[in-house]
Parts: sequence; structure tokens; C-alpha cells
Amino acid sequence: MAIKDHLKVFSEVGGYLGAGVFTPQGEMIEGSTEISGIHFETAGSMIHDLLLNAQKMAESSGFGKSDMIQVDTEMGMILCKCFNDGKKHFHTILVIKKDGNVAMAKINLKKVVELLKPEF
Repeated sequence: MAIKDHLKVFSEVGGYLGAGVFTPQGEMIEGSTEISGIHFETAGSMIHDLLLNAQKMAESSGFGKSDMIQVDTEMGMILCKCFNDGKKHFHTILVIKKDGNVAMAKINLKKVVELLKPEF
């Protein structure tokens, strides 16, 4: 199954705006290109950098390993999850409306990351 087919699971999330899968370098592999006038490929690469900074902060402060961030904005919520087992490494980003279903978004984000593993 193609990566874009796995991302279709997110359309079931209440308030879904868009999603994408990115390389560890911040380049979009597959996903939405426009979300309400936002160029998602550019935003996704910046979100990727935010995830890396959060991971460094968590480890250096003694909190341990971080693999997910949540950013609340005026437009909505951005969830970014990292998968890195030493062989496969990718980041999955999901954006939902401010009043979207956060619990379902997180459940589906974990589900999609599991489904994506064989694609890498």
C-alpha cells in the first residue's frame, strides 16, 4: 500500500486539515501541500526542526527520549510523531482544527506510524 493511502486514515479524524510524512532532514515524502492557505511542505519542515529541538531538550534535561510534540495554534493543533528504530526514520505530521478530536488524532497518528513502517 502506498504512503498516501495510509494517510487517508486521518480523514476520519474530526477537524482534519492535513497530514504528511517527512524525511529526517525535513523533506516531505507524501502529504497535503496546501492547508487553508498554508504551504504545508514548508511548515512541515519547520515543524520537523521543532521536533528535533524538543528531542534534544528532553534528553539534555534528563526527561528521556521524546518522540512526539503537540503545538496549539490559533488555527488548530499540530501533532508530530517521530519513528526511529536505528534503521528506519521518518516523521509524521497531522494538523487538525482547534475544536478537532484530539484523542482520535493521537490514536490515528500512532496507528498510521505503525502502518508506515514497512514503507521505509
